[in-house]
Amino acid sequence: MIINLWSTPRTGSNWYCSYLAQEQEKQGNKVSIFHQYLNYFYFINYAKPNASDWVYEYSDKCTYPSYNFDILRQSVVYKHKSGKRINTPTQEEEYRINLLDKHNDTKNPLILHNHILPMSDRAYDYLFRKAHKNIFLYRENLVNQLASYALAYTTGFWKPTKNNIVMQDVKADRVAIKNLFDRILHWHTLNKDGCQIVKYEDINFNVEGKLPTKQNVISAFSQLDIETQIYILDLEREFKEKINP
Repeated sequence: MIINLWSTPRTGSNWYCSYLAQEQEKQGNKVSIFHQYLNYFYFINYAKPNASDWVYEYSDKCTYPSYNFDILRQSVVYKHKSGKRINTPTQEEEYRINLLDKHNDTKNPLILHNHILPMSDRAYDYLFRKAHKNIFLYRENLVNQLASYALAYTTGFWKPTKNNIVMQDVKADRVAIKNLFDRILHWHTLNKDGCQIVKYEDINFNVEGKLPTKQNVISAFSQLDIETQIYILDLEREFKEKINP
């Protein structure tokens, strides 16, 4: 069994992915989770010690997830590897697809959690057809999603801050906001016939279990400066014109 979870950033996808795994385990299915397995960003980035986000320039002690095939388990496995990447993005995509072709998903169920972009058409089509179930997760309130991303991207706080610190007049990077906006638009163009669609606003984040913390505790929009707020509201109008003309 392979389940795809397709999302864009700031939709609660990490929480929902863990929730899916928890539900499968209740049914007696022990599953593995691969985050961003065929997402281009994750072919080129690194985890930097003591950094809250990924980085794209290698420096000493950086690591990245290195995937391999375990013959005895008949499963794709990974570990964090130190050093600079060797494969180009194209080579890494080909390598990971070949690994998944050999994976025994009957014996080793998988949940593949990917943001829909940046990803090649080939990688998307491959994963979509490979899965037994495709779940599409989105956030109905575009303003809240863009604001949450803008605040996290600018401050580097991708998780709730200690004591729920409230910031003021944060001026966010418009290029980053627009990049997410374009990814959200793309999500809405994808064919979802026969797929499950889940709305962020319908998720019960109070489900018990070892699940991540809900990240959007305090209004992100109210912590942004007026220019960023206006820009996000302008994008919301553009979104409504394009999605619901």
